[in-house]
Amino acid sequence: MNVLVIGATGYIGSAVAAALTRAGHDVAALRRPGGSAPAEGLGTVAGDLTDPASLTLAAKGFDRVVHAGPPLGERADLAAVDALLAAGSPLLHTTGAAVLGGGAVDEESAPDPHPLVSWRAEAERRVLAAGGQVVRPGLVYGDGGGLVPGLLAAKAAERGAGVYIGEPGVRWPVVHVRDLAELYVAVLARGVPGAVWHGVSETVRLDAIAAALGGGRAVSWPLDEARAELGPLADLFTRDQDVSSGRTRRALGWSPAHTSMIEELRR
Repeated sequence: MNVLVIGATGYIGSAVAAALTRAGHDVAALRRPGGSAPAEGLGTVAGDLTDPASLTLAAKGFDRVVHAGPPLGERADLAAVDALLAAGSPLLHTTGAAVLGGGAVDEESAPDPHPLVSWRAEAERRVLAAGGQVVRPGLVYGDGGGLVPGLLAAKAAERGAGVYIGEPGVRWPVVHVRDLAELYVAVLARGVPGAVWHGVSETVRLDAIAAALGGGRAVSWPLDEARAELGPLADLFTRDQDVSSGRTRRALGWSPAHTSMIEELRR
């Protein structure tokens, strides 16, 4: 297929673009004026997530458009979704597990988004109503990127122990970035219009992640202190989730190769 990848220089998007290229697709990257050049071998199309008209023009004529770009806020994100849908190319849109509520949830569960990303449920609704597809990754890790080295590992180094926020026992869905990239390949090959797919390889306790980063030692970062530094993001760390990807695996034949985040962090 001829595929446009939005976010192709980012953590998730660069892995997705590379995986699609390996699978034989012709991949182009959206590039904003002054933006970083994508990996060698990728074509480029001019466009900017903050300029809806440029997105509609950029996305026209592609067999698929993969939106793995960064969230920019409610107004910009919803305008971008509308602009991409207006181009008429089937859209594969990335949201995240934070659009779901706490407890045991799966691909059929109704969205109950955390306030930090409250508009993502509406973005999903618009994409699905237009026949697009949605991928909800868990916490993405691996290959030196994501929230783990960016925040959690930095806090462990700062405090001399792994840090989790609030009470112990909170669970999060996680996925290795390379497994997530292969999910996009599977969606392009076997996905169906109007479907939601979960990019989750396992469920891991946040205090266990903290202990792995802290050499076996983990301490609680009180929620009020974390809020003072992180703002609303701190509350997201207290949402306990057990997110299933069972339907995704069965329908797409997706089988993650990285099945123990804790072991990888220890290594």
